Amino acid sequence: MPPTDRALKSSAGTRSDIRTYKGIGVSPGIAIGRALIIEKRVASVYRVPVREEEIPGEVTRFLEALEKTRDELLDLKQKVSRSMGDEYASIFEAHAMMVSDASFADKVIQKIESEQVNAEWALSEVEEELQARFQSFEDNYLRERVADVKDVSERVLVNLQGIAHHDLSEISHDVIIIADDLTPSDTVHFNRRPIVGFATEVGGRTSHTSIIAKSLFMPAVIGVPRLTRTIDNDELVIIDGYEGTVMVNPTAAMIEEYQSRVTRHAEAERKLLENREIPAITKDNIRISLQANIELPEELDDAFKFGAEGIGLYRSEFLYISKSPLLPTEEEHFETYRTLVEAVAPADCIIRTFDLGGKKLAREVMGSKEDNPVLGLRALRLCMKHRDMFKTQLRALLRASAFGNLRIMFPLVSGVQELRQVKRLIREIMGELDEEKIAYNKNLKIGIMVEVPSAAIIADILATESDFFAIGTNDLIQYSLAIDRSNENVSYLYEPLHPALLRLIKGVIDAGKRAGIPVSMCGEMAADPIYATVLIGLGLEIFSMNPTSIPVVKNVVRAVRYRDCRRIAEIALQKKTAQEIEEFVIESVAMRFPEGLANKQL
Repeated sequence: MPPTDRALKSSAGTRSDIRTYKGIGVSPGIAIGRALIIEKRVASVYRVPVREEEIPGEVTRFLEALEKTRDELLDLKQKVSRSMGDEYASIFEAHAMMVSDASFADKVIQKIESEQVNAEWALSEVEEELQARFQSFEDNYLRERVADVKDVSERVLVNLQGIAHHDLSEISHDVIIIADDLTPSDTVHFNRRPIVGFATEVGGRTSHTSIIAKSLFMPAVIGVPRLTRTIDNDELVIIDGYEGTVMVNPTAAMIEEYQSRVTRHAEAERKLLENREIPAITKDNIRISLQANIELPEELDDAFKFGAEGIGLYRSEFLYISKSPLLPTEEEHFETYRTLVEAVAPADCIIRTFDLGGKKLAREVMGSKEDNPVLGLRALRLCMKHRDMFKTQLRALLRASAFGNLRIMFPLVSGVQELRQVKRLIREIMGELDEEKIAYNKNLKIGIMVEVPSAAIIADILATESDFFAIGTNDLIQYSLAIDRSNENVSYLYEPLHPALLRLIKGVIDAGKRAGIPVSMCGEMAADPIYATVLIGLGLEIFSMNPTSIPVVKNVVRAVRYRDCRRIAEIALQKKTAQEIEEFVIESVAMRFPEGLANKQL
């Protein structure tokens, strides 16, 4: 739900004592601003009988709240259109259309009149009935209307109860959002000002909310327990996305020091950008390709700015998120992909099909909650179940392939059968396009994300049916080590240098080399300069990461010899624990970069 639908915590009892909280820094940078606590308001609704003569007044009260809600949504649509574009504004246009739907109003009015109850109760009853009805549909588009009904009903209820909406655009000073949690769809709607950073109580380093924060260049710290209960509204806060700290009520000297750090980091970034045009080649002439992970086409400028040699991962699900509650049309898909491919040409542009489900829009996509969504209907398996939605995307991808070096990548493939099924579907769509005389690249490259242990173990088999591999370490670590990567209670077990993971990665790279197909890594592990020497030593030649990480990793590549990295990897593979490996790798890196290790400005 957008921040405009959240209630602001009371600022009563604001303190002035200096406090520091430790979390996980997931998006680098430093932000200074006033705390803004946002919490979801769950309004209480009671059934209140009304006399027959009071019914017309109750109906009028409901209709006035409905009209006020419609005006608010249309106003919000205009504001969003001006500041963020029409694709974001369409979200609120769809909600305004639902409020204007006569059948929606008629159902509530009928219940008020037939049961002689207050408007709030009648509205809540209709909301539940509509949700149940939409959830019963097989069609995915209809089922996802559940979220729309809930959002619209809550807005009307707020107006019925006289609770004021708060719009962040009303705030004139810089604010730091403090929340228990933020969904990807929350975060993707954050504009640069007045929001300058955020901190949450839950989440993990590789959660999609964290990934979006990086894309927005917004400092963020997550995983700080009870944060909304220990910080008051309007307290001065510093977010340090480098160190993962939240400082409350800093002194003037502390503020000055952090402002000085901002200047130092800006200067360090400027120096890093000087290597933009220089290739990533080791001292013994091994060429490494550094590509970019992006969520939005608008990030292309940053990808080029930081020296990306192509797009190693475009997360297409964020097209879905930006259009929610609507489904993107084939033309919207096509225009987005064509824009990307043409801008990146002649370099590769790898587009991953929808990786929805899990904890990412699971309820919105499926219309119901799964007990264990991370192991449930998600990614490729969800797309294959909802083929109409999937075919729309695949048709657009095939059409866009005629305009550049587009490659299609499928997420969460666990075996050969899944890959064969989706390749068969692609062949069917190719046949349709041939009949319609629509151009596409007949030699289109199709690859998979290797992020499930079963896929890593049979990488040699999958390599015979794939044109390329991309190792997705975020999920591969999660599934291999049996930890929820967004659960702060087990975040300490998220160990990229675990011996089991290094062996899996080496096996995938070796299988790709034997089959003659390229292997990249697009998980967060690829962006960490500390791990670069080990990955190069394991044979990885293509890294894909957040654009801002490219210059740092490039410095590492250009400062090492492949033969030294290979020796580091060989020793690391012989060690027994992640801690032993990490200590060895850090020591090895520190010998080569004694000054840059602490802040990773290598």
